[in-house]
Amino acid sequence: MGLYGDPHATWGICLEAGLLEPLTVSDAERRLAALVAAHPSLGAVPDCRLVTEGWEAARSRVASEPYGASAPLLRVLVDTDGSRLFVGAHHGAVDGLGLVAVAGAAAGLTVRTRARGIGDRGARHGFLASSVRRLGEALVHPPPRFPSGEPPVPEAVEDLGQHVLPHAHGGTAHLAHAVVAAYAARSVTRGDPLLLMGASRRAEEELTPDRQTAYLRVRATRSATVPDLRARIAAAEPEPDFPETSARGIGPWVTHLLRGRLGATALLSNLGVLEAPGLRSVAMFPATSGPRAVAVGLATAGGTTTLSLRTRRADFAPADSARLLADIVDAYAAASG
Repeated sequence: MGLYGDPHATWGICLEAGLLEPLTVSDAERRLAALVAAHPSLGAVPDCRLVTEGWEAARSRVASEPYGASAPLLRVLVDTDGSRLFVGAHHGAVDGLGLVAVAGAAAGLTVRTRARGIGDRGARHGFLASSVRRLGEALVHPPPRFPSGEPPVPEAVEDLGQHVLPHAHGGTAHLAHAVVAAYAARSVTRGDPLLLMGASRRAEEELTPDRQTAYLRVRATRSATVPDLRARIAAAEPEPDFPETSARGIGPWVTHLLRGRLGATALLSNLGVLEAPGLRSVAMFPATSGPRAVAVGLATAGGTTTLSLRTRRADFAPADSARLLADIVDAYAAASG
C-alpha cells in the first residue's frame, strides 16, 4: 500500500455471506478459477477450504494472517453445510464491493447494489502534499483512540463480531453517529473522534471484482447529530489515491516511527443494500490499521442489516470487543429508528 497508513497492517478485508442455497467447495473453486482467469489482478486461484468445525476460529485466522509477497490475494472458506461463505482479500486487489463481487462469483450469484458513491471526484491535493500535512497532524494532534477495558491479550489475532438487525434503515451517517456515541460513552480524554470512511466510486449496479474506492476523513464532535454527520460526510474531500511507491523505503520508515499517531479513531465501511436472489445476509469486516484499531462494517441483504466489528486482540480483549459491538449496535438502532 505504498506510503499510506500502518506498515504493520495486513491490509486484508473480509466478508461473510449467508446463502439460501448450499454451496460446495468444488463449485466455488471452479467458479473462482474462471473469475481469476478473467481478472488477472486477483492473483492466483485460491484454495477453498471446507470448515467442518470452529467456523469463528477459521474466520479469525483468515483475517489475522499477513499477506506474504507470494501469497494468494484471495482466501476462501465454506461452511460444512454450504450455508456460509467467507472470503478474505488483500485490499490492494479489491475494495468492499469488489469483495462482494468475488463472493457472488464463488456462490454463482450476480449481486447488484443500490449504493451510489462519489463518482470520479478527485482529491484537492496530491499524495505527497497530503502526506506531509497528515504527518504534521499526527505529530501535534493525533486522533484519539477507543480506550481498552480489560487487559488485552498479547497475540496476533483479530476478532470478528457481528449482529443482525432485522428492521434497520439507517445509513452511513447513522453508523458514524453510533460509533461516535460509543466513543463518547467510553473516553475520558479530550479530543474529537476522527472517522475514516470508505467511499465507492462505482456508478454501475452490477459489481465487478476490482478496486474503485476512496477514503473520506471526518472529524466529529462528541455531540454531533445524524444531520450534522451527514453534512460533514457530504462535504468531505476524498483522500488521494495510494501511490505505487515506498519512496525508496523512507515512507515505511516514517510511518513505522509514527505508527502510534497515525490512523483514525475508527474506520467505517457501509456496503449499502445488496441484491441477489440467493443472498441471505452479508457481514463486512474492513481492514484494521493503527493502534487500538476499530473497524466497523454495515451491509443490508436479504431484508436484514448486519453491523460488524473487527478488532485486534492485542488492543482489545474479546469481552471488551463484544461490549463495544453491543454498544455500537444499540446506538445505531436508536439513531436509525
